[in-house]
Amino acid sequence: MTDFSLEGRTALITGGSRGIGYAIAKAYVDAGARVVITARGKQALDEAAQSLGANAIAVPCDVSNYDDVVETVADAWRLGPIDILVNNAGISPYYKRLEHVTPEEYQQVQDVNLRGAYFMSVGVAKRCFEAERPGTIVNISSMAGTIPLERQGVYGAAKAGLDQITRSMALEWADRKIRVNAIAPGWVESDLVSELFESRHGERLRADVPMGRVATPEEVAGMAVYLACDAASYVTGTVMLVDGGRTLR
Repeated sequence: MTDFSLEGRTALITGGSRGIGYAIAKAYVDAGARVVITARGKQALDEAAQSLGANAIAVPCDVSNYDDVVETVADAWRLGPIDILVNNAGISPYYKRLEHVTPEEYQQVQDVNLRGAYFMSVGVAKRCFEAERPGTIVNISSMAGTIPLERQGVYGAAKAGLDQITRSMALEWADRKIRVNAIAPGWVESDLVSELFESRHGERLRADVPMGRVATPEEVAGMAVYLACDAASYVTGTVMLVDGGRTLR
């Protein structure tokens, strides 16, 4: 029988206070896991952990800060060995044409979306190696890493890099029993997407999605449960699109 349970496992989830990260945390708790969620905003993080119940712990972390990443991995591991890492923290604040993106904006997008996920993964993987434990890493990428989207070129470049580092980690760490995969969502319900779809661009954007709608965070979380559980024990190095068919256009 296929096993979708995460009973007895501990997951570290970055950007876990809202949106996709929170939905993944809730799905993992429902599947039996204990979760350590991180985010920069302490109040929202504490509220999220409280709503998730006794199996959730909040640890503030800015993934763009290397020292923060190192400290967070150490703190989370002391609470119990990490079986699953979900690199969900990400930003896409600059809906600008490429020539208008400043050096500071470029660096911030790279630091959060790619550099943070890279060093968080390396930190967890090294501890798994030392403890001779298997592990699973799930990176939250984007369809923007697969196809170019207007005014999201810098974001897309970071996510394309995340897709490639996912494959490289999967290749190099398979013999150490670390599986590494990525999920590439399309448009997902959020305050930002709601505003965008209510704007003059909304009708065109919706028409570009064969399923005719945006995803819910829970629809992405379902894939995250699958990639973390034993049902996906032979799956590594993949980038799973959850985009309603948008990249088929």
